[in-house]
Amino acid sequence: MIGLFIVLVALSPDTSAPTGDWKAGQCVSPAGLVGDQEGKEFHRTGCDADEAAAKIIKMTSRPLAGLSSPTDCPDETDAMVGVEQTKGHLNLSNNVACIRNIKAPHPGDAGQGGGVFRGGDCVVDPQQSSKLEETPCTSPHWATVVRWAENSASCPQGGSYDSVSLIAGAKVLCVRRI
Repeated sequence: MIGLFIVLVALSPDTSAPTGDWKAGQCVSPAGLVGDQEGKEFHRTGCDADEAAAKIIKMTSRPLAGLSSPTDCPDETDAMVGVEQTKGHLNLSNNVACIRNIKAPHPGDAGQGGGVFRGGDCVVDPQQSSKLEETPCTSPHWATVVRWAENSASCPQGGSYDSVSLIAGAKVLCVRRI
C-alpha cells in the first residue's frame, strides 16, 4: 500500500509555485511580450498548473538598458521580465528572466513582431516613431533586420542597407530597407 502511495505522489502533476531564486525551467504567469510587462504582475507557478503561461528559458544578471537592445537572452525569448531575487518583485534594473510563452503566439519568433531584435525581424521607420519598434513582417514595415553589429561601419553598406543606433555607445542594428 505504501508503494502505491509513493507511485501516485510521483505521478501527480506539480502545480505548486517554486520557492527560492528564480531559475531556468521554472514557469510564470501571465504570458509575455517584450514591452508589455508594465503594470503586469508576473509570478512563478508550477509548470503543470493551469495558470502556467510561460517558461523561464534563461536567467541573466545583465540589466535591461532598453528592451530593444542586445541582451543575454536567447533569440526565442518572447519577453524579458525583471526580477528582484530577494523578494520576487519585478524590478527591470536587476536580474532578468528570459521567458518563452508555453503556447502560441510566440512574438519572439523571427518576424512575429516581438521578443528581441534579430535577423529576420521587421521594424517600423524610426523617423515615424519615438523609438525603433518591431512589427510583424506581415504588417507594413520600413526594414528587415539583418543583424547586430559593433558599429555602423560593420553593417552591410550601400543600396538599401542602413544602420540604426538604439542607445548611444551601444551596438547598432543593421537593417535592409524595403
